Amino acid sequence: MPSDIKVYFRDMAISSKRGHGRFSTTLLENNIISAKLIGSFNERGCFNYTESVKNIVRALNGEPFAMLIDDLELEGGTPEAYQTLQAYNVWLNTQPIIAKAFIVNDRMTKHIILQRSPALLEQNIAFFKTHEQAQAWLTQQLLQKCG
Repeated sequence: MPSDIKVYFRDMAISSKRGHGRFSTTLLENNIISAKLIGSFNERGCFNYTESVKNIVRALNGEPFAMLIDDLELEGGTPEAYQTLQAYNVWLNTQPIIAKAFIVNDRMTKHIILQRSPALLEQNIAFFKTHEQAQAWLTQQLLQKCG
């Protein structure tokens, strides 16, 4: 069965149109994993997204990293999608993640993300309205933690 998942290593970028919800993930400079989530996610769509991030994290071979999550076009997810997201964040808590910045356009999205994935509360997270604010905060976090 052909796959719609595309992978490019070192300037690693992964995108998928399989399952409900679309996403792209890219490894940027300074080990920042950038992700953009679009639409409504079901369990399969969320699984595809989390596996793409796990593949990038594994490719970093234990190096510290940060994440920039663009949720401006995220519409939500099924309960099963949020269960998958919670399990992924439990796993992510065992990895050398320095910080995670979310870009959201309303307080309700932030509330739902935190309520449905409480494992996030163990991470160094912040919510922003713009890419510039999120990127600046991540850069500061990386400098503080990694020198």
